[in-house]
Amino acid sequence: MRYTESIAFLLWPLILMGASSSLINFTPKLQEKKNTKLFSYALFTVFRNALFVFLLLFFAADLLSDYLKLEFIYFAFCLAFCLALIDLLKKQLTIHQKIAFPIVLDNLLPKLVLPTIFILLYYAIIDTDTKGLGLYNIAYAFILIAIFVFALKRKTIGFTSKVKSVFTHITKKEYRNYSYYAVAGSLGYLFVFKLDTLMIPNLISYKANGVYSIATVAASVIFIPARGLFSLYAPKVSEMIKEKSFVRLNQLYKTSAKMLLFLGLLIYSGLFLGVEMLFEFLPSKEVLLETVSVIFIIGATSVINMAMGFNSEIINFSRFYKFNLVALSVLTVMNLVANYYFILVLNYGIEGAAFASMLSIVFYNLVKLFFIYIRLGLLPFDFAFLKILAAQLIFILVFYHLPDLSNDYLNFVFKVGGVFSTQLFVVYKFKWLEPLNAFIDNKLFRKGV
Repeated sequence: MRYTESIAFLLWPLILMGASSSLINFTPKLQEKKNTKLFSYALFTVFRNALFVFLLLFFAADLLSDYLKLEFIYFAFCLAFCLALIDLLKKQLTIHQKIAFPIVLDNLLPKLVLPTIFILLYYAIIDTDTKGLGLYNIAYAFILIAIFVFALKRKTIGFTSKVKSVFTHITKKEYRNYSYYAVAGSLGYLFVFKLDTLMIPNLISYKANGVYSIATVAASVIFIPARGLFSLYAPKVSEMIKEKSFVRLNQLYKTSAKMLLFLGLLIYSGLFLGVEMLFEFLPSKEVLLETVSVIFIIGATSVINMAMGFNSEIINFSRFYKFNLVALSVLTVMNLVANYYFILVLNYGIEGAAFASMLSIVFYNLVKLFFIYIRLGLLPFDFAFLKILAAQLIFILVFYHLPDLSNDYLNFVFKVGGVFSTQLFVVYKFKWLEPLNAFIDNKLFRKGV
């Protein structure tokens, strides 16, 4: 399953060819009707590229069959095609600020479907991997159809065959150059962040890779809010950069970093204090408990990544977008060296792979952070950021060192529920995060009504 998904993630950028990133980047230069033409052109690009990739796979079948199973390749192609269309629709919905439903659906449904398929295979309800892959593809086809219907009902997408006039406001050369850099960046990003799952089978074992993959899926829940907020902020970032509204952008940069730090540490605190107890309740606890240390490391990496704010979006939508390729190249080299050092030299196993990824991603974010500060004078941190960070870390440590209750279920509720409610109360009470106070006041206390 993971193997086929990895192939799909490599095919996905080739089918998309930067069309979704270009949609966000160039829309601020266009009127609404021109956006419909740009979306139609992007949609045409995806279908054209999908046909080209399919024909390439079909005619190269004999050559590929020596290295890969053909049925897996075709499953991967179908998945990649769905992923490309989903990404394009999500970007169009992002422009119209209608992103909540697609983000929740796209992030949660696969995480529910994947373990369900494993359970079905484990209990022999389905008897082959291909049936499992078929169900996985059906799940993504359902997501695609659901988002498409949602977009139609919200009147956020339109179609036209007259797309040439869109290039009166932007040149084809400008569009293609940005698209090529976007697809190169996507491939580089996927390669770097999938590098550990490629190296672990070769340097450790396939079983270790399975354990690592389970930990990655479990820890990935931390990053779900970031995907939603990054998608929500992307059009605003693009618009502010095009308008040179850097004071507003700096304010949004700081607000988003505080919000993502708070949400990331909030979810991480629950995992840190509760995931081991939760696994103890499950029948397959022996395998799951092997993943705990890796979940902690990958989870911490996700929090750090979130706390840096939308630095990639700022670079991608600025005139310095080519710098991302430089940063990704540095990250690739560092990740390779770090993986070999932690796994082979220090013999740290899958924990070493997780540490290698953490160091590489921290360095990658610091490089982008300093570049943005030097070039644009923007910084995501302020004093309130430090207060939120200190308070949340203190509460996590306090609840970690509190004595355990005799009842395991009550202990889980006490520690996880306690650390959640304490963080929420303190950050709200001291008004360190304005969007949180506004949300609670308007939605819960109805103060704004």
